[in-house]
Amino acid sequence: MPELRALKVRLSTKGRCPRHLWRHPRDFQGPKIVVTIALAVVLAGAATAGERLGTSFATTNDSLGEQLDRWQSTSLQVDILTGPEWTGRAPEAFGQVLNYRFRTDILTPEDLREPDPNDRRHAGVLAFGLHTYASRGAFDLRLGGDLFVIGPQTKLLEVQRDLHKILGFSIPTLDDFQIGNRVEVQGSGEAGRAFDAGPVRVRPFIEAQAGPEDLLRAGVDLSFGSIGSDDLLVRLPSTGHLVPAIRGSDGRGASFVLGADAAWVEDSVYLPEHLGYNLTSVRTRLRAGVHYEFDRVNVFYGFSWLGREFESQREGQFVGALQVGLRF
Repeated sequence: MPELRALKVRLSTKGRCPRHLWRHPRDFQGPKIVVTIALAVVLAGAATAGERLGTSFATTNDSLGEQLDRWQSTSLQVDILTGPEWTGRAPEAFGQVLNYRFRTDILTPEDLREPDPNDRRHAGVLAFGLHTYASRGAFDLRLGGDLFVIGPQTKLLEVQRDLHKILGFSIPTLDDFQIGNRVEVQGSGEAGRAFDAGPVRVRPFIEAQAGPEDLLRAGVDLSFGSIGSDDLLVRLPSTGHLVPAIRGSDGRGASFVLGADAAWVEDSVYLPEHLGYNLTSVRTRLRAGVHYEFDRVNVFYGFSWLGREFESQREGQFVGALQVGLRF
């Protein structure tokens, strides 16, 4: 079948299949079937697996940071966590605390109407994932996998265009300036160790992922206040912010966070070498934010400075993040 042949070539060549196989995404139904199955599995698992421990809704947007619409334009992330009763730390074994994740990303060039040919191409991204957490000694660990659907088949360019019409923003005309359709699988993991240094909670970490982007990252997060001591925190991939998804304390009030990290990126399907992109040798991020804890709801706002991701990118950018967490 041509659909299966196209999918097999795409997955086996990591994005270097002949372009004519992906010229007409409406004729290719494979990703739609995969997405439907993946969504059904995620929703069924979230509804049946263990006790609901917490839910997090988060969005990042360039307009929340510097009132522009470029590069890391926007993302939405929903995390639903289930497992045994939360005691302040994850169990020693993986597979007990589960995080069912849905995520979207929209990546754009700087100019949405007449982009520079050397700027990044538009990419719509849908991702469905399952992550699990464990504690081993003083270390907090995460392992996870995600299914990524990328390109015009996501229809996110049309969604972005409609939203910009409603809000009165510049209308994207990027139909011929997009990353092509593809399906990717990502594996990722993170290890961190938190300790107290006076009033500051310090958490250095390392992270690795292989999939749409292959990278190794190292960094540190600092927190001031009650957050993080007995909470389960999830990371927002685009900005790096750690936000609480399971709260272990009943304390109310504000907490402040700072963070920084650097990543060495080996490969990126969003910035492919065969289209002439040269990745920056190191990708850096700086971030700050504030949490406020109510009785059963916590709210977070923060901003991040994201360094350049490719050599022809003019400069870095500021991106804002907003998150709401619900306690069960």
